Amino acid sequence: MSRPRTRPGDQALPGSAVDALAHCVRSLRSVRRFLAADVDQRSVEFVLELATRAGSAKNRQPWRFVVVRDAAVLAELARWYRRSWQKMADLAASRPELFPAGGRQQAQLRESESLARSFGSVPVVVVACFTPSPSNPANFYGGASIYPAVQNLLLAARAIGLGGTLTTLQAVDELPEAVRLDGGSGVVAELRTLLGIPVEVVPAAVIPLGWPAEPLTANRRTPVQEVSCADRWDNRWSTG
Repeated sequence: MSRPRTRPGDQALPGSAVDALAHCVRSLRSVRRFLAADVDQRSVEFVLELATRAGSAKNRQPWRFVVVRDAAVLAELARWYRRSWQKMADLAASRPELFPAGGRQQAQLRESESLARSFGSVPVVVVACFTPSPSNPANFYGGASIYPAVQNLLLAARAIGLGGTLTTLQAVDELPEAVRLDGGSGVVAELRTLLGIPVEVVPAAVIPLGWPAEPLTANRRTPVQEVSCADRWDNRWSTG
């Protein structure tokens, strides 16, 4: 049975929907400050459902989401996040050449510190996990299976007025410079123990979610023509 034929543009969204999508993408920002308000179950399930609609090679769907809303577990998670941030701060202090004064790394460290201090008041935390397999191992390419789902989750959150940010402090022990630091059993091992995550599963992102405490304005990005090439690396993109 032959498939129905389509023509270019037949499956485009209505113009208003395209505008809404573009607005979501252009105003998707890292949110680290939240209102003291709960996030309802329906909203949480909405962002999770859209996360699971991400692309997946051979439809393996190698993602699992640990959604933390219980106050006691959130408190433990907040303490874990502060310890993890402190390890990153210790690394910055021991290797100042990696975190030059006035540099972007220092700015990110300060922003992370602000989140670490307020993490206990975050209403929801989603830990996105990657479940490796022999045909889809936990390497650089494995990220192609989990981070599109995280992006979907953040876009879905933005669409309904929620905010969040992708954090990866659980991976601080993987930095070569961190091996000399006294980190106990390792932050990722502590996270697995805290949330009962099996050792073979990879916590890929820790995502705080909530209602933003500040307006979500347009994000700042480098113009397309400065980051794109036409056909070859040395052929700069030109706008039509």
